[in-house]
Amino acid sequence: MLRHYLRPHRGRVALLFLLLGGSIALQLIAPQLLRRFVDTAAGSTSAASLLPSNLYAVAALFFVAVLAQKVIYMVTVYLTEDLGWATTNALRGDLTAHVLRLDMGFHKLRTPGELIERIDSDVGQLAEYFSQIIVNLLGNGLLVAGILALLFREDWRVGLVGLGYALVVLLLFRAIQERMVALFSRISQASAALLGFLEEYMTGTEDVVPNGGGGYVMGRLFPLLNTQAGLRARTYTLSTVVSATSRFLYAVALAATMGLSALAFRAGTMTIGTVFLLMFYVGLLESPIDTVQRELANIQRALASVNRTREFFVLRPEVNDPGAAAALPVAPPAVAFAGVGFAYKDRPPALATAEPTAAEPAVANHDPVLQDITFDLAPGRVLGVLGRTGSGKTTLTRLLFRLYDVDAGAITLDGIDLRAVALGELRRHVGLVTQDVQLFAASVRDNLTLFGNYDPARPAFDDAAIVATLETLGLGPWLRGLPAGLDTVLESGGKGLSAGEAQLLAFARVFLRDPRLVVLDEASSRLDPATEQLLERAIDRLLAGRTGIIIAHRLRTVGRADDILILDNGRVVEHGPRVALAADPGSRFTQLLQTGLEEVLA
Repeated sequence: MLRHYLRPHRGRVALLFLLLGGSIALQLIAPQLLRRFVDTAAGSTSAASLLPSNLYAVAALFFVAVLAQKVIYMVTVYLTEDLGWATTNALRGDLTAHVLRLDMGFHKLRTPGELIERIDSDVGQLAEYFSQIIVNLLGNGLLVAGILALLFREDWRVGLVGLGYALVVLLLFRAIQERMVALFSRISQASAALLGFLEEYMTGTEDVVPNGGGGYVMGRLFPLLNTQAGLRARTYTLSTVVSATSRFLYAVALAATMGLSALAFRAGTMTIGTVFLLMFYVGLLESPIDTVQRELANIQRALASVNRTREFFVLRPEVNDPGAAAALPVAPPAVAFAGVGFAYKDRPPALATAEPTAAEPAVANHDPVLQDITFDLAPGRVLGVLGRTGSGKTTLTRLLFRLYDVDAGAITLDGIDLRAVALGELRRHVGLVTQDVQLFAASVRDNLTLFGNYDPARPAFDDAAIVATLETLGLGPWLRGLPAGLDTVLESGGKGLSAGEAQLLAFARVFLRDPRLVVLDEASSRLDPATEQLLERAIDRLLAGRTGIIIAHRLRTVGRADDILILDNGRVVEHGPRVALAADPGSRFTQLLQTGLEEVLA
């Protein structure tokens, strides 16, 4: 993952490593200048040294080295931050696009809060991983190696002290690495559960609060908070133990260096400047080792995020978009269901009722929603689908739109299997209006075009066409009453709009797309009779010259259907021309007409 997202920024990465090398070299040179300064001031300089013996010259070189190192550090910080956001924004975009391609079943099993946690929080953790962690870890690791090499060059005993200090600290941290990764992963899961809970109940505030559910919500909230707090406390405890142990080991290493340096100085084998140099280098070890330790902790946190991110990337949609896809004709299509069977995999499976045996243990199976659905709909005709709640009416439309794929049989448009049609092609030819309308916090124009005007590969929707569509649907006065017309920003979820206005906007979306097959899934069930009358002329115009499928509970809507399909428990119990079924006194449709659709199908 790191290589994949850093590859487009190879030049920037190369510059970072070049700057990193220069910064490390300057940090190692600066103590040598200090030793030269101290030895020169003490009168114990070596004539063989390449460094100047003039105190002012040494001080000037030291100032230049430190200043250059700080400038390089500032440039490096800027580049690493920029690189981190560039790479993680690309990752966030790829993950979002991948999640949007996953099946409806995936989204029904996960709350929006969990998806936000994965796409935003988990990927946000990787911003540091893609930039600062790698640069800081590598840079400080090389700095530690350089310091140890120079310590061994000056005095092998002090070198062993520094090496032992570095190894013990890193081995200590390595010992708790797996435990820390597991804790960070559990913290992310707990955070996702908390966000999902808050999103669900905050959205339902209008139902929860008036019905006295506040106490229950708070009762559920506290255990989630306690779980997260407990996990974070354990993480902080482990981090504190490692940090305190590291500080103690640093004090031991510094004391040992002081003792060895004092003995060598007394013996006359080491100058005062070299003593200062060794103390400086050992003291310098603490910062990069502490940084390496901290970045290793960040890597553990990042690895937990990487694992959770890869869990989504390895998922593959069951509804596949074919490569060499068949093209659908522009004319209204013929629709055919041939032996279609389907069961939702995103619902808890039912256990088999048969007694398990040693040879055949009980297995879980998903209850079928549709079984052996077979019917034909001729081009340009309208099919009215009737059935009780749970009979499979809405599932038919979901399969036709390929939100799910059939488990058995096939669905064809003009003889072409839907699975052989590109999803984009299919959904350009099929328009769907449901009773649940999703409106976004965006302009009226963007809500009606579903942001299609931002796609350079698609022709833009003309404002005149949008206005004409709204006039056709009776929304002209509503549009003229808006403060900024089509540029007026609607509230998320359609707040401020009546149910009728929201439903009419959903119809406007389909009008603008001009599909060849129109599916109305109980699209008028939320409307009052007066508002429903506004839709009659619009629905007639929408269905004119198109194939249509209407799921309805009202006689008025069924009256415009050419054919009738009645479902019961996922099976077709009656299918035929509406006029013929209405004329047959023994048909179930006639019974519905006599009894009343609202009564029988409620």
